[in-house]
Amino acid sequence: MQIILSIACGGAIGAVLRYILSSAVQNISGSSFPYGMLICNVLGSMILGILYDSLSKVSLFSDNIKLFIQVGILGSFTTFSAFSLESFLMIEKGDYSAAIIFILISVILSILGLVSGIYFTRVFF
Repeated sequence: MQIILSIACGGAIGAVLRYILSSAVQNISGSSFPYGMLICNVLGSMILGILYDSLSKVSLFSDNIKLFIQVGILGSFTTFSAFSLESFLMIEKGDYSAAIIFILISVILSILGLVSGIYFTRVFF
């Protein structure tokens, strides 16, 4: 039960952070293209890469703390369902080229963000 509570609390934090960052970026960009969601996905993936690699090498944190951060906070910060909805809405509007670009950029940059986070920790830590 403690694990579930850890993930749930982290999820609440990650969801609020995603909403704040995504909304702020969208307001600044003034674009209908979901730049905010893209930034959340890439940034969250990079942070997950950093934490995954660094937390797997040290035993300073309990499994509950790791799950709180990785599954809870970052899992809801980079939620795939929001990405899927943004993609669907663009397709539904008939904006196929923007949808394809968004999907490809999100997937590729998020994976690159994760990999760069892992390599960042391996080089600097």
